[in-house]
This record gives sequence, structure tokens and C-alpha cells, in this order.
Amino acid sequence: MIDKTSIQDFPPMTASLLADNSGVFRVGTAERYLSATDAGTARRQLVELMQAEARTSGRPIRVTVTDPTSVTVLLVGVDGELQEEPQSVAPARGGTPAAPAPPMASRRVTLIQAPPGAPAQPGSATTPPPAPARVPAQTTPAQPVPPQRPAVQQPTFDAPPFQPIPSQPSASQPSAPQPMSAQRSVPTQQAAPTSPTQRQPAPGQQAPQHQPPVAPQQPTGGQTPAPAARRDLRDAPSFLAPPTIGPAQHGLAGLLNKLGFSMPPSANERAERDDVNAVSRHFPRRRTISVANQKGGANKTPTVVNLSSVFARYGGGGVAAWDNNETMGTLGWRTEHGGHDSTVLDLLAAAGDLLSPGAERADLSRFVHHQPGDKYEVLRSAADGEHVVTADEVDLVHRVLAKYYRLIVMDSGNSAGAPNWRRMVELTDQLVIPTTTVEDKKEGARLTLTAVSRVSERGAELARNAVVIVSEAEAKDTSIANAYAEDFRPYVRDVVVVPFDPALKNGVIRHDALRSNTQRAWLAAAAAVSRGL
Repeated sequence: MIDKTSIQDFPPMTASLLADNSGVFRVGTAERYLSATDAGTARRQLVELMQAEARTSGRPIRVTVTDPTSVTVLLVGVDGELQEEPQSVAPARGGTPAAPAPPMASRRVTLIQAPPGAPAQPGSATTPPPAPARVPAQTTPAQPVPPQRPAVQQPTFDAPPFQPIPSQPSASQPSAPQPMSAQRSVPTQQAAPTSPTQRQPAPGQQAPQHQPPVAPQQPTGGQTPAPAARRDLRDAPSFLAPPTIGPAQHGLAGLLNKLGFSMPPSANERAERDDVNAVSRHFPRRRTISVANQKGGANKTPTVVNLSSVFARYGGGGVAAWDNNETMGTLGWRTEHGGHDSTVLDLLAAAGDLLSPGAERADLSRFVHHQPGDKYEVLRSAADGEHVVTADEVDLVHRVLAKYYRLIVMDSGNSAGAPNWRRMVELTDQLVIPTTTVEDKKEGARLTLTAVSRVSERGAELARNAVVIVSEAEAKDTSIANAYAEDFRPYVRDVVVVPFDPALKNGVIRHDALRSNTQRAWLAAAAAVSRGL
């Protein structure tokens, strides 16, 4: 016996079997379809689906089953047991409860039919009990009973024996009885009344004849129907179906979809899809992202690497990471070597050739270092740290990179007064301020925002619309990172927290080496940056 107190009623479950031996099992909005060559196989498949759902949920389930002849409510136990649930009886009019309906012979406890050729047991769950034999009524003892005709007769077109048509009686005179041969009535052995479509003609009337269908009446007098009013095609909406949200691909819903269900994506998966769409966009012109914090060790270089990786991976390349440190930057140390030792000084020497009309994209490969896994290029700073890049040189390098790349991500040094640092601010489309869960890095981020806002009116706008990225310095710093994020949130456009990941501590940074939750956080950070571009 199934314990009804533990039945799972949400989400609601229904099942339908159609006359063509197909069916569908619904669990909430998810649907599982079945198709079979015969009714028995279809019912067996449906039972297996319901039993599998009960085993998966670990609780009994209630399923409303509809087939072409009946509606049954079944309880399915975890061990596969099937039990029919009696349907409730609605009260009769006037408030008096109606008497319970007698059990229907068509209700079934199991949906699996008996094998072909097996004898049907009277009153069994799959076979309705035989109907009582109909006893024809006798007219007179001496008259033989003709064979009983079926209730629904096919129309006959045999002409009846000729009978004179009597004159129409007046309203005050009763009609004379007609002979049985002229009435074409159902034999007297049929006790049940006929339906309106089977009703026989009254005495004195001719049997109804089948008439051909009447064609629609056309307008008379040469009139034609008025044409429908034409609409302007320029106002016509698109005939293409609007885009729909695809089924879930991750988590439990994604697993169920691989098994044949149709589960929608969760809120988290929809948010991830939105972030992917944001970082995959291509902009109508080149965009420049600057990563700045005047305090060293604030996670500037890892931020540049990961933002470049996400934008290049999802956007299809066309991303340059430029180390604009005024002395000796570390971007070249945290990324892969491209087979040469070129730096920004070598690119400056060849800037004229690279900007000429005949220059090609391949010419730039001698000066930048390609990252084969993450699909972006790195322009390293001067290795010796003796050359200080000027504002004019920043403009020249930016012109070269803007010719060949759709997105430029600039690393920076620690001096807000350096000419290359201030020129970087003027070329920036989106400012990113990184910090860690160390107090002095947080203070450096605040002072950097203040310094940028004082460079110019453009700098003030960049500071108001900046994105702050708080990276956890240690695995236990989650609460500190969230508190830092709330401190910055009132002053900037967006704040994103990145969890601790040992792959970011030392050595070359590769996006594939990061943990899945770290990759998701950097995707959210890049999406926040993209929405400001």
C-alpha cells in the first residue's frame, strides 16, 4: 500500500496516451515523449517513465493519466507499485452530497495490457465486465420475432411498395394510420429511444432523403464582395519567429535534457549566458581598457591577463594586452614567450612601417607575443627599465595597436604623475581598478580613483563609471572581499569579487588552469567591463 502522506504533488505530473499509440509524460514544464507500434507497448513505456520518476524523486508521485476513453489518477510508489486513486464526488445542487458514482469498468490500476491471446478475466483491471444481453420485447405470442437491427442504420435507397398518398387531413380530423411498410420505422423490438439522427418519420410523412450539399449563395444582381483593405508592407512585422531561450545545458536540468527531457535553464545559467553575450560583442570601433592602481602588488597584471583571455576566447581574438609601465612591467613574466624578445621599444622603431598603407597583420607578429591557449597578443614593456615612455610615444603605439586590434587592454605603473600614465587616462574608454583583500591595496584603489578624477573632466567621468575588481588574497578572505566590495559600490558603476585561486599566485597565467568558479568570476568581471564600452 502506497503511503499517501509522502506523495510528491509538486511539480504537477500528467500523462496522455493518444489514439496513434503515442504519448507524453509531463513533469511541470518538462516533457518526455513516447511512440510505439501498439497500445500495449505505449502503455508499458508510460508506466516505465512514471516508475523511473518515482525512483528518482525518492517519494511516491501522483499522475493524472488521460487516454482516448478515460481519465485515471494513479499513485506510483518508489518500488514501482501502481495504485488507482478514487476520484472525489462533487456535491449535488442544493448542497446535498450526491451519491458516490459506481466504479467504472474502464478504470485501470495498471496501464500494461494482457498479452495477445490471453483469456480476459471478468472484472479484471484491464478488461471491462461483459455487458448484460439485451432481451428483445415480444409483440404478440403468435407473431415471430424478426432479427434485431443495430441502433444506427445506414440510409437505404430502395423504393418502398407503391402506396396511394392520402389527402391531407384537416386540423380537426385525425390522420388515418399508415401501414407498417410505409413507415420505415425501427422494429418494435428496439426498446431504447433513438437519437435525433436516428429518429423515424411520423405517420403520413415521407422518409427523409439525403440531399446534396448546398453551395454558398453568391451575391445576386451582379454584385461582387468588397475586397479586403490593403495594408502598407512597410508596416508589416517580421514573419520570422522570435528567438527562444534554449534548453538547459548545465547542472541537473542539463543532465535531464540529455536523457530526453526539455528543462529550461536556471537563473544562474541565464545570467551566465548574458555574460557570455556581453563579452562576445564586437564594437563599431576600437575600445581601450585601462587597469590602474598606484599601489604595487594590487593584482593589476593578473587582471589584465584574465580580462584579455576572456574577451579573446569569447570574442574570437583581436585583443592586445599592452604593458604601459613607465619602468619595468611584469606582464611579460606572467605570459608566454612568443619566440622573440621584442618590446614596445622595437615596435616604436617600426611604427612608421606598421602604419603604412602596405603593412599587413602578419608584420606585427615580430613585435607581439601570441598566447596560443588564450588567443590574445602581449606587447611587453622595455626590459631594462631605463627608457621612460613619453606621452607622444603612448599615442604612437596606441595608433599602431588600434589599426590591428579591436580591443586594447593596458597595464600600468604606480605613478599617477608619469606622462605615459596620464596619457593612458585620456585614451581610456573603460577604467578598471583592481585590489586585493589587503588593506593598503584597498586604500591604493581609492586614491587611484581620486587621482583619475582629477586628471580632467573625462577622468572624472571614467572614475564614476569604473569597475572595481576585488580579488581574494587568501582562501579564507571571502567575507573581507565582500565587505570591501560594499565599500566601493556607492562610488563606481560595478564591483566584482574574484575568489582565491592558487593558479594566480606565481608563474605564467593560463585561463584553463583556473578553477571553474574563478573562471566564472572573471567572466562576470569582463561582462561588467563590456557593458561600459
